[in-house]
Amino acid sequence: MNDSIVKKKFPLWVKLVIVLSALPVAVLPIIVTDCSASQYEEIRLFIMIYPLYVVASAVMAWVCYRQRPELSIILVVLMILTHIAMWMLPGVA
Repeated sequence: MNDSIVKKKFPLWVKLVIVLSALPVAVLPIIVTDCSASQYEEIRLFIMIYPLYVVASAVMAWVCYRQRPELSIILVVLMILTHIAMWMLPGVA
C-alpha cells in the first residue's frame, strides 16, 4: 500500500458527515407505522434491506475515503437520496 495514502489524514468533518448521514435509518419504526398492512406487504423487502444498505454504504464510505474521497462523497449522497426515497415510500405505495 502506498505510504502517502496511509499517512493521509482522515478529517473529523468527514467522519461526522458519514455518521450523521447514516443516522436517519433510526426512523425506520416511524416508516413502518405509517404503512397500512397492505402497504407493508408491498414494501416489506425494501424495509428489510434499508438498514443493511445504510450500514454497508456508511462503512464503504468510511473505508474508501483515504484512497478515493470522491467515491466516498458519492456514497454519502446516494445514502441521503435513499433516506428520502424511503420516507416517501409509505405515501406512494
